[in-house]
Amino acid sequence: MRKLFQIAVLMIAAMMAIGCTNTTYSKLLKKEKRQIADYIDRENIVVYSHVPDEWGEKNYYKISGYTNLYIHIVEQGDTTAQAVKAGDEIIVRYKKYTLTSYPDTVSYWNTDEAGYPLVFQQGNLSDARACEAWHVAVEFMKYPGTVCKLIVPSKLGFVDDNSSVTPYGYDFTFRIKRY
Repeated sequence: MRKLFQIAVLMIAAMMAIGCTNTTYSKLLKKEKRQIADYIDRENIVVYSHVPDEWGEKNYYKISGYTNLYIHIVEQGDTTAQAVKAGDEIIVRYKKYTLTSYPDTVSYWNTDEAGYPLVFQQGNLSDARACEAWHVAVEFMKYPGTVCKLIVPSKLGFVDDNSSVTPYGYDFTFRIKRY
């Protein structure tokens, strides 16, 4: 009986220790929101709730319907080309970086250096080669060759970003794979 009592006390103590950690998901989300806001302030970004008439160097659009997803069009692609549609295979080039005071490049993909392209199917959110933010961005960008910058919250990022509650910035462009 005494052994059973000791085990019960240890289990209760362990559950209390787990329940009393300082890092809860809601706290991590608040930290992420602050990190995005700090990045916007530090970079002197101007946020628009509607698509800006002129993109300018620091004008970002907060994409409606998505929390903390921002896009800045750096260069418009070929508007005479066929616009992207669901099911198209998309070839991307990107650079992914932290939003910290001293950003670190986390990963990048450039077919000139990698030798083979990173391809995903537009609109297929179960395709693990792309995060939800990329699908939204490509739909917004519309035309191949468009270059943009993205601020992506963890919920719209890749699985690892979501589990670590880490937002990232992207320099991003795409083209449509044609056969």
